[in-house]
Amino acid sequence: MRDYIIVTDSDSELDLRYVEQYQVPVFAMPFTLDGQEYLYDLGVKVKIPDFFEQLAKGATVSTSARPYWEIKEFFKEFTDKGLDVLYVAFSNKLSAHYESSLMAAKELMEEDPEANITIIDTLTISLGQSQLLIRALEMKKEGKSLQEVADWVTENIQHSVVFFVVDDLNYLKRGGRLSGASAFFGSMLDIKPIIHANPEGALVPAEKCKGRKKALRRFVELYGEKAFDPENGKLYIAESNEEDGKKLAELFREKYPEIEIECWKVGPVIGGHVGPGVLGIAFMGKER
Repeated sequence: MRDYIIVTDSDSELDLRYVEQYQVPVFAMPFTLDGQEYLYDLGVKVKIPDFFEQLAKGATVSTSARPYWEIKEFFKEFTDKGLDVLYVAFSNKLSAHYESSLMAAKELMEEDPEANITIIDTLTISLGQSQLLIRALEMKKEGKSLQEVADWVTENIQHSVVFFVVDDLNYLKRGGRLSGASAFFGSMLDIKPIIHANPEGALVPAEKCKGRKKALRRFVELYGEKAFDPENGKLYIAESNEEDGKKLAELFREKYPEIEIECWKVGPVIGGHVGPGVLGIAFMGKER
């Protein structure tokens, strides 16, 4: 049996601790900030606080996909070493990247009959993608085969639950997820939408809350309603401000003292879509 490697993309926003611990190759996704393009490297060179500081000052941000031949070269680096590849990817509904990845893998496997590349569309992004990825990495370390790991990830895609609360509605308006009128009146009424990755893999509004405090309390309720084991579960928090992340963690611990919590930084992909002040949670649950 050939050895294999698990790879991902930077839209997973995988915390650098895991990248280093498991030596995970990460395909860097591009974003443009005020007309200058960057390849997001999970914070190695692009520092997230700088990004959100510029965003708060009115900088414009957009995301894009890289050409398929660059993805092909990324895969080829591993197949040339005799490794099979398992790519845990972000949702096809959020970019053309997934289709480009399929094209790259197909072409490479046609050119090299020994190459074996498996791509899994997680139908989610950021923390939702990463929690599936982390378990995949753990399973590989436990000695599970590529097929066993791929099967587990595929079977648990719809159990990966992720929510984000939006602080500034103008960012949803810019991204086409909210009309100008809705953004205007919603801001006046202090409406804070909660968005999530739905079963089809799109980021869509799930609920609306009056005020940020109510939205964060609703996070705790959603976790209690959907998590497999709320009392002893694991929760990931994504934050653009460290103090906000700590406060949200405290809110969860008041209700669930035994819960395991990890706080990560939000990256430019989610941050660019929903703006500064974003907070997100992810956990394994009964359904999305």
